[in-house]
Order: sequence, then C-alpha cells, then structure tokens
Amino acid sequence: MNPLIETLNRYGGTAIHFAWPMLWQSSALIAVLFVVDFALRRRVRAAVRYALWLVLLVKLLLPPSLALPTGIAWWLLPAAAPVNPQATRFVVSYGADAAPSLPPQPAPAFMPPRPPMSAAAWTILAWSAISAGLLVWLTARWRQVVCDVKRATPVPAWLGKLFDEAKYSTGLRRAVRLRLTDQAMSPAVCGLFRPVILLPQSLVEKLPPAQLRAVLLHELTHLRRGDVWMNCAQALIQIVYWWHPLLWLANARIRRVREEAVDDAVMLTLRDAAETYAPTLLEVAKLAFHRPLASLGLVGILESRSALRQRIERLMNFRAPRKAGLTLVSLCGICIFSAAALPMGE
Repeated sequence: MNPLIETLNRYGGTAIHFAWPMLWQSSALIAVLFVVDFALRRRVRAAVRYALWLVLLVKLLLPPSLALPTGIAWWLLPAAAPVNPQATRFVVSYGADAAPSLPPQPAPAFMPPRPPMSAAAWTILAWSAISAGLLVWLTARWRQVVCDVKRATPVPAWLGKLFDEAKYSTGLRRAVRLRLTDQAMSPAVCGLFRPVILLPQSLVEKLPPAQLRAVLLHELTHLRRGDVWMNCAQALIQIVYWWHPLLWLANARIRRVREEAVDDAVMLTLRDAAETYAPTLLEVAKLAFHRPLASLGLVGILESRSALRQRIERLMNFRAPRKAGLTLVSLCGICIFSAAALPMGE
C-alpha cells in the first residue's frame, strides 16, 4: 500500500503544479478573448472570431511552461538567473589516540510508518473520478445517439433529391447519409467517420421545401467546416478541465460564435432566398426540442435556446460579407495573436 500512496502523493503534487499555472494562464487568455470578441463582434465576421476562440483550445493542449520570445510574457516576466550557492566543505581528521572500537551491535528492526495521503493526492483522485464520471455519461449519451441513428428510416426520393442539391451547393464531397427520426430533437449531424444527418419526421412534415433546404445547408456546412470534430475536442477538453469555471463559459461562447459563422455561410449560399433562413430558425424552435445537443460528435442547428434571439436579430440586420470563411490577412492576424498569447511560461 505504501508504494501506491507514495505514487499518488508524487503525481498529486505534479498535477497541482500543472493545474495552477494552466488555470491562471488560460483564464487570462479567456478574458482577453471575451474583450476582443465583444469589441469586434460588429466589425469582424464570425468565422474570424471563431478561429480566435479556437486558440484557447490549443492553449489547453500545450504545457503551461511553454515560453517563446514571441510571447508577451517573455518580456513582461523575465526569467531570473539561477543562483548556485557555493558548497561549504568540512575536513575531519583523527589523531593517533582514536576512540576504542566497540563490538558491532545488531540493528533493531525498523518498520517505516505508513505515509499519509496528502491533500494533493486526494485532489487528483477527485479530479480523476469526476472526469471518469463525465466520460461515462458522455459515452452513454453517444450510445443513445447511435441507437437513434440505427432506428432512423431512409428519406423519400424528393427529399433525397433536395439533399443532393444542397450538398452540391455547399461543395461537400465526402459521403454523408440523411435519415429521418421520430425523436423530438433538433436537426443534427452525428458521426466522426461516417457522418449522418438526422431530421425529425415532424419537421419534414411541417416545413416547405425552401426551408428544408436551409436546414440541410446548415447541417452540411457544419460538416464541411469540420465542426463535428471540433465539438468532440471541446467535449473531451471540458472533461479534463471540468474544474475550470471560465472554460464552461468559453465553450458556450465558442458554440454560439460557431453557429453565427455557419449562419453567415448559409446566408451567402442561399443568396436571393436568404430571407427564408430566419423564419426557418423560428419554425425549428417551435417544435420544442427536449433533448440538448451537448454530446460527443453531435452538432445541430439550434444548440442553445438562449442564443436564438441574438442569432435572429443578427440575421435581420445581416450584411453579407464577400467571404464567409478566413482570408489570408485574417489567418496571418490569428497566427500573430497565437504567437503572442500562447507562450506564457516564464
């Protein structure tokens, strides 16, 4: 039992020394990103702000000790020069009159006391237990989605044709399936390697073809942008850093800005029929989705009810950009921001 406790104490101390720098460094980055996002929300398109938020996920994957001359912290917090104290030497000499030698005595048997578990060891145990519980819960949700996909039915021919036209409009080349489900849920994309778009049967029966095309364009745009993979990465990082309060807010903001970026792309694809998109969001919301979409590898058209009003107001005052994605200038700006903000280690 002693080696196990000693191992927990050792790794617990290492985890604490890792968690504290990561906490304050990522918190500082989140605060900066919130300020930048708020300042640029009316001037910069959503795709650029979304890419800026993804810098936070990169930060959480890097060691907090990372230090580069490009970082601001390199110049604000210069590393102190190491101090090498001189060792003091003692010389012991014995004279001719040495003490008489005594017969060797058997050493008494010594049982080392059981080392107590430190607070850091208990912390890493709690950290691991809660992370494991969240992973089990997320896996159960994912298995439920897989069961829904297996129970889903093929779409009629007219909807399949509409789907092919929407897929061609988005420029998506990879294979993707479209299925109907009787579940009361939002239209959503699931699957990392074999993606499937799930449409509620009630939604297909209610919406006209023009609005169904807008829904399909939204989900196909998620696939083209790789949002399913990014949502999966967000969920796994959140499981590891569940104790980070600001990360929950940041992840919610990332999902909201991601939906805004997809809205921009859909509006540009719809062109003359763009006025049908905002009413489509309202019709989708009226169907009352009881199941949340915060699942591994699952993104939908309406992940958050609280963001619906802001999204519709934004669409009503929509100013179409020339491009919905990133340009070379914006990509260079994001790289410069990353080089300055990521390396915070002293």
